[in-house]
Amino acid sequence: MTNKTLRKDFAIRVIEMKKYVSIIMVCIFAGFICACAHPVVREISPRNEQSSQLSWDKETNKWVFKAASPAAGNPPESPLPSFAKTVPVPQMKEGERTLIELKKNVLTKEDYLKARFAGKEIVMPEDLPKNGERVKYEIGIDDVLNIYIWKNEDISMDVPVRSDGNVSLPLIGDVYAAGLDIPEFKAIIAEKYDAYIKDPQITVTCKVPNSLQVSVVGAIAKPETYVGPSTMTYTLRGDRTLLSILSVVSIEPDADLAESYVIRGETVIPVDLKALLEDGDTSQNVTLHPGDTVVISEPLKEIVLLGEVKNPGRYKTKRSSSILDALSRAGGINSDTANLYMAYLARDNDILPINFKRLLDYGDMNQNILLNDGDIVYIPNNNENKVFVVGEVTTPGVQYFTDPLDLMEAISACRGFKETANRSQVVVVRGNPRDPKVYSVNVLEMMKGGSLERFYLERGDTVYVARTAIADWNVFLNQVLPTITTTRVIQTIIKDF
Repeated sequence: MTNKTLRKDFAIRVIEMKKYVSIIMVCIFAGFICACAHPVVREISPRNEQSSQLSWDKETNKWVFKAASPAAGNPPESPLPSFAKTVPVPQMKEGERTLIELKKNVLTKEDYLKARFAGKEIVMPEDLPKNGERVKYEIGIDDVLNIYIWKNEDISMDVPVRSDGNVSLPLIGDVYAAGLDIPEFKAIIAEKYDAYIKDPQITVTCKVPNSLQVSVVGAIAKPETYVGPSTMTYTLRGDRTLLSILSVVSIEPDADLAESYVIRGETVIPVDLKALLEDGDTSQNVTLHPGDTVVISEPLKEIVLLGEVKNPGRYKTKRSSSILDALSRAGGINSDTANLYMAYLARDNDILPINFKRLLDYGDMNQNILLNDGDIVYIPNNNENKVFVVGEVTTPGVQYFTDPLDLMEAISACRGFKETANRSQVVVVRGNPRDPKVYSVNVLEMMKGGSLERFYLERGDTVYVARTAIADWNVFLNQVLPTITTTRVIQTIIKDF
């Protein structure tokens, strides 16, 4: 073999060796990249929504990890740890719904008034004699009459009408006056004085009509110098109408004018003072009788507004106040920080299915219900740093959220499980309580060290530790889930107010 042939053969071998070395280096590099891209132990959170993949960034000329694009129209489900599973929330059947289902019950005005004034006779203003009708004055008990006899000033005087209805006059003694009008009384005493005075010229006037007083109670301001009972009395004058009495009364600005009424013995006359004073509805301007009591209603309800409203606190509201009325009283919401998706209206330990997002952002007036006495409106913050742990833990309650926070940390913050706790089915409720996501987590498996995975909580989650194993998820969710979400509201209120 010539030297030329040997050199050629050697060159070919060198080229082949370089090729094999290059292939080996590429394999080593690829193996290193794969090892970095797929660590042995990964923390899996329900919040992770996309998987990661290695790709070449042309701008930086580097290998980077980027989220894989989800399939169009069908975003992938969030991966859960091996010890957790999603529990499908069943559709509740009619009659089994424990969250309150609001129904529009049409209540007539007559039915409402009968319920409000049970046992009383109710007469509407339009059923009374025509307003403005002249009322004849009749002498009443406690009135003070002035009796003037011309050219007989010595026996002219002011005389009170006693409780027996009589007045005492010089020369003629007692004369019954109560219930008589002025001409009738004048004729009687003129006939009696005729025996003592020739052709007596008598004038009778009511100097102080004490019998014409009415009472006004409720949301009225009292004079600074006023000392006495809470009921204030006023004398009927002129046409004796309700409007004439209201002209000398100072009404409080928060009075529930539409719910006012007049008491006349055993009869109640509902009057809408809002319609009378603000709208000019003269049909409500009833003629008052002596002894009537005018009741100007004070706010009938007390509600609580908490969270992201301008001025949280307790408020007295009118009977017809709605959610929007209440929010207006509190100055409105903090729109930049309010979480309308998680807002609540709690009533008698229940959560009403009110969609605050539709009400405030889309103007859906079907959500604007009337409020009841004791209602609680809670508008949470967008960054509400709380989770709620209830059930079989040592100290259940609110735990402040720090990101990241896993399930075991939250339970540890509550001083751990009670001995009666069922560790194999810890329930996590997430999202809107009217349409939640529910997870069942086997914490017992975690505690055995059988997995290095973790279940991360999110802001607003409720953790429920049951006493016994949950055999029927449908029964549990229908019966217990509303209680859990109600507890969330109550605990929030206790913490914040």
